[in-house]
Amino acid sequence: MTQAPFPAWRPGADGRAALADLSHRLQTACPPGAPSLHLRRADQWHVTLCFIGQELAAAAMSPLLRAFADAAAGIPAHAWSVERLAYWPQSGAIVALPRPCPALQALCDATRDAMRRSDIVPVQATTRPHLTLAYLDTALGPQPWLDTVDCSMEPLAVDAFELLFNVGGRYDARAAWSLTGTALPSPPHQAALF
Repeated sequence: MTQAPFPAWRPGADGRAALADLSHRLQTACPPGAPSLHLRRADQWHVTLCFIGQELAAAAMSPLLRAFADAAAGIPAHAWSVERLAYWPQSGAIVALPRPCPALQALCDATRDAMRRSDIVPVQATTRPHLTLAYLDTALGPQPWLDTVDCSMEPLAVDAFELLFNVGGRYDARAAWSLTGTALPSPPHQAALF
């Protein structure tokens, strides 16, 4: 058995520099007396594309790697921009939410479909891609100060994704794939029943 892996996108050097600036703005905007803000390290920044949520048998790994390679061949390189920051009270996460980005969502959907083709049932599909910048305590009320953080920055380039493992607070890559598609896949179409 292997540890529970997950497909994810991580920013390159330019993206990490832009996110470091956003993280600094977040820290600066945190009001005195606010709950303790725990920033994530730059090496922890990622967007989970689909959550497998289980350990995988060694025999499942090869078909999954091939399916992810096929997924990468169907999605073009693209970029996403941060729309705003949000606080999620269940986890305590402060997340950077993207502006609507069909290509990023298509990448999430492609990794989910790749898992299913490999007979792996993902625990959770990603319907709202996000990047966690920090944590507050859980179950807090609204955090309106987050709306004051300037989220303007250069778009974040997405030209690859990886299969990551969480190894004691850091992420190691098992494999990586460059995005080589030329156009987004057509959305699924269901024929009329009547």
